[in-house]
Amino acid sequence: MRNYILVCLFLFFVTNTFFCQKQKKVDSLITVFGHNKNSDESTKAKLLYSITINSSIPEEKLAYANLLLKNSKKYKPNYYKVQAYNFKGVAYRLKGDLKSSFKNLFKSAKLAFENNMPIFEAEAYSEISNTYAINKDFSNSLLYQNKAISIFRKHASKNQLAIALLNTGFDHYSYKKYDDALELYNEAEPLFEEINIPIGKAYIIGNRALVYWKIGKIDKAKKDLLSAINALKAIGDNYGIADYHNQLGTIYLETGNIERAIFHVNESLSIAKSSNLKVQLRDALLLLSSLHQKQGKHKEALAYYKQYDTYKDSIENKEQTKKIADLRTDYEVNLREKEIDLLEKKEKLNITYSIIGLVFLVLAIITLLYFRQRFKTTKLLATQQEKEHHDSVQNLLKSQETKVLQSMILAKDNERKRLAKDLHNHLGSLLATVKVNINGIDEKTIPNHKTLINLVDQACTDVRNISHSLNMGVSEDFGLLPALKELINHLKESKKLEVEFNASIDENVISSEDEIIIYRTIQELISNVLKHAKASKLSILLTYFQEENIINILIQDDGVGFNAGKEFDGLGLKSIKDIVLNYEGEITFDSNSNSGTTVNIDLPLKDSNTL
Repeated sequence: MRNYILVCLFLFFVTNTFFCQKQKKVDSLITVFGHNKNSDESTKAKLLYSITINSSIPEEKLAYANLLLKNSKKYKPNYYKVQAYNFKGVAYRLKGDLKSSFKNLFKSAKLAFENNMPIFEAEAYSEISNTYAINKDFSNSLLYQNKAISIFRKHASKNQLAIALLNTGFDHYSYKKYDDALELYNEAEPLFEEINIPIGKAYIIGNRALVYWKIGKIDKAKKDLLSAINALKAIGDNYGIADYHNQLGTIYLETGNIERAIFHVNESLSIAKSSNLKVQLRDALLLLSSLHQKQGKHKEALAYYKQYDTYKDSIENKEQTKKIADLRTDYEVNLREKEIDLLEKKEKLNITYSIIGLVFLVLAIITLLYFRQRFKTTKLLATQQEKEHHDSVQNLLKSQETKVLQSMILAKDNERKRLAKDLHNHLGSLLATVKVNINGIDEKTIPNHKTLINLVDQACTDVRNISHSLNMGVSEDFGLLPALKELINHLKESKKLEVEFNASIDENVISSEDEIIIYRTIQELISNVLKHAKASKLSILLTYFQEENIINILIQDDGVGFNAGKEFDGLGLKSIKDIVLNYEGEITFDSNSNSGTTVNIDLPLKDSNTL
């Protein structure tokens, strides 16, 4: 069976016909690049691009493709980045690492699509097709060649279109879609003539001859294969010449002309030996073994078969290793995953002893696995029980911590109310009595009568303000939102901050204890902003999420920020953090000197119906 490498080799000859001269050019470019490392990014990108596209040494191509990719991140346009991934994919394929090849080629195609670079996108698809073809996955190879052809046709890239048509034609040939293969070969032939690439036309003639052979046009196939061989001789492509001689030998073998078959296969064998073409050498040796067997020359047939077997093992072992390592890939975009069938050679064993030994081995393994599984299950259950016990203890401790913190806040709130009541009822009443008594004294008997009246009035006002401040917050009659709005109004009246407040909550779902926690949390955060932030703007957003039953508190300021790691305890926020965490909530701080501080709190609520 003819190898797909023959088709891909066309592209190799197009880009590497003058390998030695091109390598000299690459060496010169590398020297120039070494002298221009400090030049501008544009010059470096152009040099790296030229080195990578001309290099045929996989390691060298990969190294400079990586440099081009690194440089392309600093320099636009993006086509250098697109091509860098393409070059890396080709280099990895040449090295035999097909998984890495797929990864980089799909990156190139995606990036080209996102940046509206259709030609580069098509080139990536074409290389993806070639990579699939190496693993003989002709279905995917055909899919991506068709994508490339569709783009090349729209954008009139004749050189790339001709190559894609040639490769896709062989995919159709491999699927026995001979009419489709002929149609593509006939479309590609005038393109190769127009762009003056003789090797392309030679492969079109040879590949089309193989289609003629399969559809029964034997004479036409023989004639065209000879024409392809003569055209390739002028170019010096021994790979194609040897392969086409083997194809002619197979045709003559099928038609019964053994002498002509041996002539062509010997031609292939001679060229393959001189050029170290192992695949063609293997195919020629197998054909010669079959031909001599047909002639009754069994010793010669056996000798050729032994040589064939030696080359077959060395080639197939290498190909099998590559398939196992590289065929599975994670980088297909919208295709089903492919399954690999691995062929395993099994030695012939004594059936009776093998079955008896296998039965005893299976019984021993089952017994071992049974007791091992019982041990693991017992151990797992013990571990699970220990973990559940530990978790229950931790939950109990956490619940206790939460209750203690809640009690502290509630006690603190009650103490505020008690102090406010004492100030208002006792000290306020006392000052009012003092004022009445002073007013009852004749102004003429006390020189500072008016001053004393003013001082008492001021004392009364201060007591009322202090009492109101202490008592300000959430009460059963007042509610969370009114309390917060009053707090915001006081901030606005002070003209220290420009405050924005928005709330989207349902107060009916919030328990009185949760209202106090929420209010004191916001109050403490505002206090820290006033004391430390040096802010001019403050935003407070309160949102209730019904599905999760949580309150989100978002407070932002445009102040100087702080180091949450070093200054956390000093800012008096530790108690807030502890409350939130023990509520099983979340609190995050985002603070820097440029944008100020953002505090984001998610606080789970109790079920108000259970309180």
